[in-house]
Amino acid sequence: MPVITKNKKSGELNKNIFPVNVLPVIFKDLVRGLNETLNYPIDYTGTAILTALATAIGTKVKAKVKDNWYEYGSLYTCILGNAGANKSHPLATIFDPIKKIDKQSHDEYTLKYKVYVDYQKLTSRERDLATPIREPVLKKMVLTNFTPEVLNKRLNDNHRGCTVLSDELASFFEGMNNYSKGDSSSTYLSFWSNQSTTIDRVGKHVPLFIEKPYLSIIGGLQPRLLSKVFKPKMMDSGLLQRFLFAYPQRVYKKPINDKVLDHKILKKYSDFISSYINITNSEGNQTRTLTWTDEAKNYFYNWHSKNCELVNAYSGNIKGEVISKFDIHFIRLSLILQIMEDPNSTEIVIKAVKGANALCKYYLNCSLKILKKIHNTVDHLNQLPEDKKRFYKTLKNKFITAEAIKLGAKFDLKERRLKDFLKDQYYFMKIKHGHYEKKYNTKINY
Repeated sequence: MPVITKNKKSGELNKNIFPVNVLPVIFKDLVRGLNETLNYPIDYTGTAILTALATAIGTKVKAKVKDNWYEYGSLYTCILGNAGANKSHPLATIFDPIKKIDKQSHDEYTLKYKVYVDYQKLTSRERDLATPIREPVLKKMVLTNFTPEVLNKRLNDNHRGCTVLSDELASFFEGMNNYSKGDSSSTYLSFWSNQSTTIDRVGKHVPLFIEKPYLSIIGGLQPRLLSKVFKPKMMDSGLLQRFLFAYPQRVYKKPINDKVLDHKILKKYSDFISSYINITNSEGNQTRTLTWTDEAKNYFYNWHSKNCELVNAYSGNIKGEVISKFDIHFIRLSLILQIMEDPNSTEIVIKAVKGANALCKYYLNCSLKILKKIHNTVDHLNQLPEDKKRFYKTLKNKFITAEAIKLGAKFDLKERRLKDFLKDQYYFMKIKHGHYEKKYNTKINY
């Protein structure tokens, strides 16, 4: 059950440790080896590996949940730590094999584009005598510095998909709307859901149609920037709710040591990534569908039932919104773990779903931790819509449900909407059945 736990005596949160044991041996050995030799935090390397595998898998595999419900394995992930916490190095090391393939594609594209340019310089008569040459297409999997227009083009050109890799996610989010007057976060919501997208641009007679956009995101972020990055609008849009956060209990800067990583460990990982990408590239644009063994499906259904109970317990609260996305995370993590175990899989087995359960527990605890941190640093009253804000300021500090309903009617707050609002633990504390207390002592100012 993905729920945060506390130590009964101290009330402190129990240690939330990244479940490295759920990773197949090739990846588990790499996580531990990099931790022992280069002091890479396990949470960061493990999360980077999962996102790198999501990149490698792309649209080549999807999981069938039931008729008309399929999920690909894309992930939005964020690794949290203070400056000097060693966030960038794990990303660079883990994505290096994919970047090498991108470099090879870039070099081949450069040569082909030169030939294409030379062909374009020919006269009409010379072209008639020459073999026609089409403009080549550059297929990149990892993007670090780009405009929205370039991102759309890369997703359109590369059927298997792309990943945004950013050392500092704060800069990525800051630049998200630099090229648009509107809020482009809705675009990233569509990409996360792999929903077909049409991009219309002035000067382009034919709109760009991306049938199955596949995008993953990974980057680092300092905890003190959480409230700055995930502003109320970002939370209201649902973008924060779609991220998996790796947030270790503590990350200490460790002194250098003389231990050396066995090169075979890193080579096995690199070979797995490059081999999988090259083999699946040779298969064209085919997508393999994974079904579930009966045991795995029953396990997932049982997990999903408990997760629904947790979502309903936090109805009307952002915690509920975060928890509700974990059924999608569960499926995607199950798919990724299954391919990591057996690249030729046709079914998701019990080991993969048990691993997904452990990962969901870890990531949910991290999400609740960051929500608490954001809550402690944000003026939540200014996040409310105007009607709720004025209602809240007018409301007595201690009140009963009937009083709230009567007052809410003056602000056009329907009874059901108001009762959902009362469940929000950011603003209210339930004393006993039907009795509440505001968490913010305010006076209305007209």
